Amino acid sequence: MMPSALALLIAVLPAFGASGSPWGEKAYGVLLVGPDGGGDWKTFVDQVKKRLGPDVPVEAFAGPLEPKSLQKALDRFQASRARKVAVVPVLLHEESMELSQLRYILGLEKLPSRPFLEFWGMTRRVVPRVKSKAALVLAAPLGADEAAAAALASHAKGGARRGPPEAVLVIGVGAETDDENAVRLKELDALLGMLAKDHGLAGARGWLLRPPSKDRPRQGSDSAKGLKDVAQGMTRGGRVVIVPWLMTQDGSARSWKRILENPFLRWVDKGLLPDDGLARWAAAKAEGLRGTADQVRFKDAGQALPEAERKR
Repeated sequence: MMPSALALLIAVLPAFGASGSPWGEKAYGVLLVGPDGGGDWKTFVDQVKKRLGPDVPVEAFAGPLEPKSLQKALDRFQASRARKVAVVPVLLHEESMELSQLRYILGLEKLPSRPFLEFWGMTRRVVPRVKSKAALVLAAPLGADEAAAAALASHAKGGARRGPPEAVLVIGVGAETDDENAVRLKELDALLGMLAKDHGLAGARGWLLRPPSKDRPRQGSDSAKGLKDVAQGMTRGGRVVIVPWLMTQDGSARSWKRILENPFLRWVDKGLLPDDGLARWAAAKAEGLRGTADQVRFKDAGQALPEAERKR
């Protein structure tokens, strides 16, 4: 997911009283963190709300991942007297600068994410943390969960044409650094294995479009050429459906659709959301955190990156 297109969205589902709550005696809140706004996200929030029951009030907030917006979201839990807030990141990679920055803002990590601050030109700033009277617990992100594979398969089959099963090409956004990109590749490989084994597709391949880096300015163009070669090679075996994976639906995605789509390659416009299986996953993640102790370790006002970190 390209950080420049990233607008993390916060959907707040405040807890309800013990009389109708499956969470137990104490009030409980759930904070969903997602990548994009628009109708698909709102539909997904409604799906999660339905799973949590009609008595749960739902609010959606769209904005960048920054402390002031997160603070406003957490402040709303005071009205419901939530004793604990479960934060569930939706559609984030297991290792990403956005997730690292979220952990810092919540007080789970000591220092902010250097790549995140570097991208936004904030390496010399002190980024404040949020303050919460309620305990905060953070779920693992979607990553290579079976729910993601099922959503990808559903979109692939929905975009396929009549006739024999088609192969699927899953395209995602890679990372600038090798370490972070390796984690994303591991996630993608796991999903491809599930698609090929469990979902009746003719075959599954994947590709991560990596951005250029300071050390490797040609990394972006080389990655783009590799994708074209893979797509062309797959069409030799028959028709192919292309499914974006954790890609923001922006100009970049639309551009790649124009480049790749032809009579043998069909691009699925929809992202992973909305999806009832992913809504079920989010609700289950939240429920699984209800017995987890407060994970906040750092309650200071905020930290700046050490000088040595800024110069890396």
